[in-house]
Amino acid sequence: MKNEILKLAKELCQFSTGVVADENIGLFKRIEKEIELKYIEFKSGSTFNGWLVPKNWRVKKANIFKDGKLLFNAALNHIGVARYSKSFSGRMSLTELKRHLVTNPNLPNSTIFHCAWQYRPWDADWAISMPYKVFKRLSSGFYDIELITEYSNGKMIVAYCDIKGKSNKTIIFNTNNCHPKMANDGFAGTAVLIRLFQWLKKRKNFYSYKLIIAPEHLGSIFFLSSLKKKELKNMVCGIFEEMPGNNANAKVTKTFNGDHIIDEAFKNIFRTKYKKSEIVEWRKGAGNDETVWESPGYEIPFVELTRCENQFEPFKYYHTDNDTVENLSKKKVGEFLMILQDVIDILENDQKIFRKFDGLLCLSNPKFNLYKERKDPAIEKNLGDDSEKWGHLLDCLLRYFNGKHSILEIANIHDLYFKDLYDYILEFKKKNLVRLVFNEIEKKEIKSFKKI
Repeated sequence: MKNEILKLAKELCQFSTGVVADENIGLFKRIEKEIELKYIEFKSGSTFNGWLVPKNWRVKKANIFKDGKLLFNAALNHIGVARYSKSFSGRMSLTELKRHLVTNPNLPNSTIFHCAWQYRPWDADWAISMPYKVFKRLSSGFYDIELITEYSNGKMIVAYCDIKGKSNKTIIFNTNNCHPKMANDGFAGTAVLIRLFQWLKKRKNFYSYKLIIAPEHLGSIFFLSSLKKKELKNMVCGIFEEMPGNNANAKVTKTFNGDHIIDEAFKNIFRTKYKKSEIVEWRKGAGNDETVWESPGYEIPFVELTRCENQFEPFKYYHTDNDTVENLSKKKVGEFLMILQDVIDILENDQKIFRKFDGLLCLSNPKFNLYKERKDPAIEKNLGDDSEKWGHLLDCLLRYFNGKHSILEIANIHDLYFKDLYDYILEFKKKNLVRLVFNEIEKKEIKSFKKI
């Protein structure tokens, strides 16, 4: 499965995508070979709350000459020209030219992705991205610039995949498609979610699931603005997933309020199974579309799952043409899929427990055979490191069988892996000692205001 994720990611990285771009359609056609997609489109010029869907943009020529000789052709690289640069033709000094060059001395072989103007097209000027190994060879003198770009009306496409469950309550997964040919901050994350939805498709689920593949921020903003209130009410929580393949530990941000069941699900697996992983405060990961989903009037509890090493320097090849599949860890990418599967298993299986007895049960009696052994100075039992955790649980467990506590809540109180405790509680059910009731996620009512 790990190799399959990276193989798919490599194929998705063949497309030079963007907010509005010619190759977006090819990307979605490739994804349609894996999962069923539906689409909603937003025309260039569409606005919402000050956000603007930009036009389609293409580079025709991007040459730098000196003394009549071609020195650099930025059009040969898919991110060689800053997104949404205007055309420019003229002569300038090296000092003037450097104001329009993007480079990074710490990554001398990399071309840097300048993307700000696709979100702020009103600010667009022009810039050329150049590896530092080329930049440092520039000498004083005058340079002739031939930069020809073109704009045309187009459409921003938001693709989504729905998996219907028993309930209309929907859990959202979100990934971006606006980083052209990039793997870690891009299509490896998309590939993980595609494999996740293929796994979900084979299951019987209580919740419904929706995968959104869209340009960062703009895609989610316009998608949400297009939905009816009833559909918004059904969205109970979600995850923005990105950067699965660099060597940092997994990191999840809390929801805005930090008290949702999805917060508790991640807390459980990060404390008990993926113990090197981190839980950080809201927006202290890389930071992405969780702000959109949690924005006023929607307030859908959202977390970000990432391997961001530093909020402002997420990983070595961030936003460069060296963000490739070859630089990713198969193990790390595969772990992201397992993390998400664990979270879903918790949300799909959490139960509240109601007892069918009074008094203290003798759990060691062969009739029940439910006792978890603890250390005894007179008996060698060869117990595991967590035996005392289970022992303390048994001191408390029967009091939890009052219908007020869920399995996940109890697991987190006692620092136990949800799946282990869930399997243990099922043994009580088999012996007709308890009744289990599904702990369904509640959707809070949000008051909406008129659009500005």
